[in-house]
Amino acid sequence: MQHRDDSKSHLVAPEQLEDENEIQFHIHQANGIRICDRFLLGLCKEGERCQLHHTRYPYHWQVMRKKKGVWQSVNESAQQHLEKLYSNVNDSLVTLVEKDGSKGKVNLNAMELYSFGPYGKIRRLSTNTHDPQQNPQLHTEWHMYWLDETNWKEYEEVRRERGKDVGVGIGWEDEGNQNILKQNKYLSYSLLRTLPNGCRGHLNPYAANIPGEDPTDVYSGPYPASWISCPSEGPTYVQCEIAPSEAVYRTVYTLFHKSLSEDTFLVLGIYRIRQEYLWQKYSSQKEIMSPGLSTEEKKQLEQHLFHGTSADSKNSICQMGFDPRLSGQHLASFGKGSYFAKNAQYSNGFCTACKAGLRYMFLAKVLVGKSAVGNANYCQPPRIRSSGPPFDSCVDSTSSIYVIFNSSQSYPYFLIRYKLLSDPVALDGS
Repeated sequence: MQHRDDSKSHLVAPEQLEDENEIQFHIHQANGIRICDRFLLGLCKEGERCQLHHTRYPYHWQVMRKKKGVWQSVNESAQQHLEKLYSNVNDSLVTLVEKDGSKGKVNLNAMELYSFGPYGKIRRLSTNTHDPQQNPQLHTEWHMYWLDETNWKEYEEVRRERGKDVGVGIGWEDEGNQNILKQNKYLSYSLLRTLPNGCRGHLNPYAANIPGEDPTDVYSGPYPASWISCPSEGPTYVQCEIAPSEAVYRTVYTLFHKSLSEDTFLVLGIYRIRQEYLWQKYSSQKEIMSPGLSTEEKKQLEQHLFHGTSADSKNSICQMGFDPRLSGQHLASFGKGSYFAKNAQYSNGFCTACKAGLRYMFLAKVLVGKSAVGNANYCQPPRIRSSGPPFDSCVDSTSSIYVIFNSSQSYPYFLIRYKLLSDPVALDGS
């Protein structure tokens, strides 16, 4: 965060923002102002009169235009992307990109912009709350790192290596946003960086156990997320973002990162999809397939599986479901149907990023039932016996990839929006 105030800041009104839920945010232009803890907890009664920043997260990133000298917020995905990179001590020089394709660099150690068109500065706002005694609901845990020649080491590790007397004679010099550690004992200067290790506590905690969102249940009935209103006009589906504090967010997030590293991929949002016609169609198919099954077979009937897609195709899937007839667009080794996978790593191979680097993947409900090993020539599952009914789905040799030939056997339940951390930070990407 820049410490030198701008002379024009008091002449500029706070930046006003609003999210999809019509929650009002404001960010003041002056430096030295922290984010309002009470607003994050839903307890601030000052509203737009509050002298502190009202932001969505306990952090907020902004860039300043050179000519106007005004701070402006980067977009939602860039907020999360920058914060993730900032929280990794090994990410120091990061590429930024504008909508017109122009690029620049930001040094996260010095918090300085290099050669980035109309922008001259960058800052990170925060709550500055790290004491759990002061704020048990929302505080940030910080770790301190020392640049020992070419490698970053956590400060406590340095103390252990060099002896506890390493702290004797420590002095601090603050140069912009760069912390320099001065040690009389070694007569040297070392770059010291403090990093947030995540926010401890929860915003708007939600602990409800939602029927139908437990991968082990055999729920079949009305749409579980029934509090999501049906669309009155426009698209025939609703895409509703899940709060990170909800238990189901953590479940989907954990399943996604089970095979895709958090050091490589950044989840930007997880959404519930409500499409009434598709849900009724899926529920009816589940009722058709359920009779006569043992308790164990009912547990195996439905699985939550991943499906990668392109940014251009996600809306049509939300509206019309997964179409088995489109399998020819990709390698169809186990049959001509819709492909789903147990791990996100496989499905990521079919995700085509948009210009801003955003990728999309579904975690779908899939009625896999009884499965047979597939074949590229199959247009439907083979029969269990020569005169018996067909299998319900096809699989690969390890049962990690499933192929469905009936669109009624799948439902686009969750949509995951994510990107590669190594991609440039798109300041105005959507």
